[in-house]
Amino acid sequence: MAAQGNTASRASVQASTANPRPPGMDTSSNAPPIGPDLHEIQLRYRLALPTFRTLCTISNSPDRRLVLHKACQAAEFRSFPIKQADRGFFREINHHTAIPYPISENISEPWHKAFLLVQIDLQQTGWPNKISAKARKDLHQERGRIYILLDRVLRCLVDIFGQRRDGRGVGVALDVLRSIKAGVWEGSEKELLQVEGVGPATMGKLIGAGVKSIKQLSKLEFYHIERLLSRNPPFGHKMLHQLASFPVLTLQFDIVDQYSPIQRSVAIPGTANLGGPSATQTSNKPLWIARVMLGYANEAMPSWNKKAPWATLVMEGEGGRLIWFWRGSVKRLAQGKELVVGLDVRKGEELKVTFACEEIVGTIIRYTCRA
Repeated sequence: MAAQGNTASRASVQASTANPRPPGMDTSSNAPPIGPDLHEIQLRYRLALPTFRTLCTISNSPDRRLVLHKACQAAEFRSFPIKQADRGFFREINHHTAIPYPISENISEPWHKAFLLVQIDLQQTGWPNKISAKARKDLHQERGRIYILLDRVLRCLVDIFGQRRDGRGVGVALDVLRSIKAGVWEGSEKELLQVEGVGPATMGKLIGAGVKSIKQLSKLEFYHIERLLSRNPPFGHKMLHQLASFPVLTLQFDIVDQYSPIQRSVAIPGTANLGGPSATQTSNKPLWIARVMLGYANEAMPSWNKKAPWATLVMEGEGGRLIWFWRGSVKRLAQGKELVVGLDVRKGEELKVTFACEEIVGTIIRYTCRA
């Protein structure tokens, strides 16, 4: 996906009865039509029409459970049915583990499989033993394909929220995507498990010493790390060398001035892939000019899991309305990146700005101000 700054898409335009509908649109009278912009999103992610319609039914400002639940209901997951040999395994996950979102119905549907598998993986407690060696091997083979599909569905959801200008939905969908890519829930103390060489036992020692985040761990002296973990040199030096590449993002946001033109074209905030075309609408409302400085505090360009991470910036107005979105590689943040943007907000409106890496937990910066 290409980096996008200030990308946008016009609100969904309903096809009129006088014009033919775009290819792939359901012509059934009881199915709501998909406008051209939404159809473009569907094609971008190559999802089946039933899947896309399901994703479009999600309500605004959802929570994490609803986003994950809706994503796992994609029709494509029907190719991963729960096998007879797996039923006890998934019932064990649902009824006897600490997953945050158990299922109240009988465990039998294909979406149950993806929904429960993701949650047990994010718990980082290992799989229950109620599964045969052969079934475990088969499930591991399916797991990779399930995650590839889920990545595509979640990114599509982000675009759908962006198209309807739901900033809160964009943020929550990115949160779920980030958690799944990192292997731990955003906001949990288990973010330390992202560090190579840190397992549950090591994490427990660090948390017991008050070190609950990667940023905290990176600020310790090498000998302090070795003492806490009862390890010999050069363990501390090696860990600090690894942590030096963990992205430490920086954000500066300032409202500079208000601009009141006679008439102007306002970009409609866009989607989060975000590959759609920009769209504008004419407005003579006052425009607030904001200056945004994005960067990182690392001495060298951050690199995690042997690649340069990507980051996203989401601006929300009151009620979770999407005001602005930016996505790009941290490679573009060298020496700092300045964005001067026009915000179509009213005076005194509360703005919430969130800046985070796309696939790494523990990098979020949040800032709140008023126009």
